[in-house]
Amino acid sequence: MLRNIAFSIAAISALSTPMQAQAKTWFEVEVYVFERQTNSVEKWQDDNAAAPNRKNIDLITPMISNDITGVALGLNGCTSTDWSSSEIDCQDPLVSANKTAFPSQVPFSIAAASEQQAYLGDGPVLLAESQSEFGEIIQAVRRESNVRSLLHLTWQQDMQSRNRAKPIRIFAGKDYSEDFEYSGNAISEQVEDEFSGFDFNSSFASLAPEPQTTPVWELDGNINIYLSHYLFIETNLALRQPIQKQTASSEYFQYAEQADIDKVMSPFLQSIPMVQNRRVRSGEIHYFDHPRLGIVMQIRKMEQPTETRPVALLLDDTEVNTAVTDTNLDAIVDAIVDTEAESGPESMVDAIVDTEAESGPESMVENAVATEERTLKSF
Repeated sequence: MLRNIAFSIAAISALSTPMQAQAKTWFEVEVYVFERQTNSVEKWQDDNAAAPNRKNIDLITPMISNDITGVALGLNGCTSTDWSSSEIDCQDPLVSANKTAFPSQVPFSIAAASEQQAYLGDGPVLLAESQSEFGEIIQAVRRESNVRSLLHLTWQQDMQSRNRAKPIRIFAGKDYSEDFEYSGNAISEQVEDEFSGFDFNSSFASLAPEPQTTPVWELDGNINIYLSHYLFIETNLALRQPIQKQTASSEYFQYAEQADIDKVMSPFLQSIPMVQNRRVRSGEIHYFDHPRLGIVMQIRKMEQPTETRPVALLLDDTEVNTAVTDTNLDAIVDAIVDTEAESGPESMVDAIVDTEAESGPESMVENAVATEERTLKSF
């Protein structure tokens, strides 16, 4: 039953792709994050930090990173001796993985070089500094004592339901990767000592551990904005700070006396969480308070995209692909299951059948567009 419904919806969806794309609800989002440099009396857990979610949308990395794969391969090139002893490895340009260089500090302002606009089919679009509106707010906050600005960026995105929304990756501040693993544990100096006696020009160089390439940012996490009758902002951020963590000495000294266990302190990168969820209205400026962090956010209405990117004009968009692949069929079925959970299968199927019987797929699309337009006006 679900599969038959899925095929029906897929066919209607294929016929109405251009109009549905126009019906998406886009908003402009501006975010300003700062740190409160005060001594908070609140106690924070010393738990290890979870790795960042790779499914988050990252607008920052493309603006601050450089691909140094070619440079790295050049530095590791083979000598004449290497060629004579290991010709096969020297002929393989893919021995080294792609390498990306990050700055030691994330710039405060993350912005496109020139003014941008969203087009139909785009994901979130990073905007230029000239398209932001928080200039006076940032200046006012910076005049306050014990405040350090961390990050400011503005982007445009279409809003989805909570199940379909993809969080925006947020990171800022200093990179601690030279001293700490992402989990927060200090990088052991013992490993370095073990290899200090090796001649790294010899074949034993391959035994040395690879240096950590993943940055460990001072501020890291994501912000998720989704639509569920109202707009919601969900923050999941962590501020990292070095501390001395009490550790059982037996982890470091196998034969330590029991009396010394509570006296061992080791470096640790603590994570101070900021996890909040708030219902908001577009146009209003919202402040998220925290003992160590502050976030100023605004979600603004914007002119809705009506055109595709110019490069899309090179494609023949007159041909409509109505094929249902296994991938998009699974996505359709997931959407059906979500709808069933909210309103029941009978009402969903009745709505589809009634709409098709009364007006056909063209009218169904027009109704969907009209509904989206009414929704946009309500925010």
